[in-house]
Amino acid sequence: MALIAYRSSLVTQDTYDALRRLEQAAKKMGGVKIQYKGVSRKNCSWEGVTQDAGPIGLPAPISMRPTGREIYLSLKVDGVKDPMRILAILWSLAVPLGFVPWDRYPTPSATDRVFHYLGPWRTVGEFLQGEGRGEVAWPSMCGAAQCEAKTWDGERLLERQVQTHLHRLGVHCGPVDGEIGSVTLSALSALGLAGLEMVDVVKAVARMKVPRKKTKKKARKRGHVVLDDVSAEVFTSGGIHTVRTRTGYSLTVDGPGRMILMVGE
Repeated sequence: MALIAYRSSLVTQDTYDALRRLEQAAKKMGGVKIQYKGVSRKNCSWEGVTQDAGPIGLPAPISMRPTGREIYLSLKVDGVKDPMRILAILWSLAVPLGFVPWDRYPTPSATDRVFHYLGPWRTVGEFLQGEGRGEVAWPSMCGAAQCEAKTWDGERLLERQVQTHLHRLGVHCGPVDGEIGSVTLSALSALGLAGLEMVDVVKAVARMKVPRKKTKKKARKRGHVVLDDVSAEVFTSGGIHTVRTRTGYSLTVDGPGRMILMVGE
């Protein structure tokens, strides 16, 4: 996947699309302005990461800066100065659209602007976390994303490309580490690619397309949040909508989304 320009930075096509949706969501909310900064062309490479590792400061092999999937977001909200509340609004807009904050919680910090749009590589980390191999989840997602962006500049490029394409096809083959072990070999055998030279394997898996899945429209769901005599404010995005009631809020859920409940004293 070739990286494309977004403002003064380079991003992947799906990150670009998600950023446009984020802008539209902020505009729809009203009184909210997205402040964006991304990785420039000169920094979107291993050499660039060596010169400027960014706010996280990770070395190139485990950095998302060369992938077009690391961005820096903040908000200006009319009439709001509290940084905690501003972060809550930012998360309510960005997280349902697939942006993953680097910080675990929406609290002010030196890295509270850092978000990643992991796209198809998020499932790589989820697979590995589910297997109890969380220590290789982040390096694998970075390796796959760099192979996708054609910016991997380390060892075992062909092997990592094969593992990246297998994950893209939905074939779990373990970590994206360039080590062709039994799990990767089994995946290649299942695709009829066992015994081929690695260059030929890369060409073959690169041509394969992800099978389309038929999706069923999920039924609307409803719920309630009861807050007797408690002052509160709700921020929602995505497929979640709320209506203020006498005892709290009524929820309508049409799909994935996020709801942040700010409770007063």
